[in-house]
Amino acid sequence: MTAPAALSSEYNNNVNSLSLRQALDYCLDILKIKDDSECYRNVAQAKIPLAIIKTHGNWITALKLIASCSRIVNYDSSDNDNHVFSQIQLYDFLTLAARVIEKDEKEQEQERVAGGRQVNVNTILKIMGDIMENYENFGDRLKSNYPSIIVDVISVLHNGVDTKGSKISSISIDKYYQSRKQQGAVEAVGKVAKVVAAAATTTRHKDQSISLSSYSSEPKEEALVQSLFQITNRRREDIEQLLGRLTTSDLKKIRELCHNYNRLQKYSRLITEGSEQEFKKEIEREIGRKLGPHQLWRAANSVKRVRTYIENILDNKFIPDISHGINHVKHNLEYGYQLMDLIDCRRQKSR
Repeated sequence: MTAPAALSSEYNNNVNSLSLRQALDYCLDILKIKDDSECYRNVAQAKIPLAIIKTHGNWITALKLIASCSRIVNYDSSDNDNHVFSQIQLYDFLTLAARVIEKDEKEQEQERVAGGRQVNVNTILKIMGDIMENYENFGDRLKSNYPSIIVDVISVLHNGVDTKGSKISSISIDKYYQSRKQQGAVEAVGKVAKVVAAAATTTRHKDQSISLSSYSSEPKEEALVQSLFQITNRRREDIEQLLGRLTTSDLKKIRELCHNYNRLQKYSRLITEGSEQEFKKEIEREIGRKLGPHQLWRAANSVKRVRTYIENILDNKFIPDISHGINHVKHNLEYGYQLMDLIDCRRQKSR
C-alpha cells in the first residue's frame, strides 16, 4: 500500500485557511470520490452545519460532511461497497483529518514539553495501525461509521470537543476511541434501525448493544424520553440516542431526577420567590429530617442547576479530575440531590 498523496503546495501552509468549498473539493479529490457517486451527490445536497463550522472550522466540517454522507444507507442492499470506504480511503481520510492538528514549530515545541504532541502522535498511529491491520475484520457497520469516528477523535485532539459537542479529556482519548468503535460496530442506520426497533417491541432483547437504535422501543422508558423532551427541548431521536450511551449509574440518576422533577420545580419556585424559610420547611417536611445551613445551600444550588446537570450527563461533559477520578461539579450537584432524597444515596440505603 502506498502512502497517501501529500497536500499540494497550494493548500500546504494552513488547511484552516481554506473555504469550506475548497476543503470539500480537495478532500473529495484525494479520496477519489467521483462526482457521479452517491456520496458526492449527498455531500452536494447536504445542509451546512453552521455550529460545527463555528466550533471546528471548515476543514473538520468538510470531513464531517463526507463522513456522514458516505455511511451505509441500506444494509439490505446487495451493493454495499458503494457506501463503504476502502482501506486506502480510510488511510487517506485519517491523513487528511490529521492535518488540522499540525502546528508550527514553536507550538510543537510547547506541546512536546507538555506531552500533548505525543498524545496526538500515539493516537493517530494507533488508528492507523487499526486500519492497516484490522480493516478486513471490520463489519460493514464499523466500516461505514469509521470516518465519523476518525473525525470525532481528531476533533477532540484539536480542541477537546467532538463534533457532537461532548468535551473529552486528552487522557481519556483512547477510552473514547474504543467506545466509539464499539458503538460504531453495532449502530444501525437507515432501514436496519427500523427493523431492529420493530423486532424489539415484540421480543425483549437483553443485549444492550442495540440500545442506540431501539432505546425508545422499551415502554418503561417512554416516560423518561418524554420528560427529557420537555426539560431539554431536544429532538426525541437525539434523546434516545444519548440515553443509549449512558452508564447504568448515570441512567438511574437521570431517571430518578425526571421522576422527581415536579418536586424540583416546586423548590425552584420557592427559591426564585426568595422564600428561603419556606424552601427549608418544605424540604425538611418531605425528607423527615433537619438540614444544616451548608446542606441547604448545597440543595438550593443543585435545584438551580438541575437542567445543566441533566444536559451535561446526556452530553458526557463531566470530565473526571485526573488526581481524584471524579468530576467535582458533578459530585457536588449529586450530593445536593441526595440530601433531598431525589436520587438514591447509597449511604442511607446501607444504613
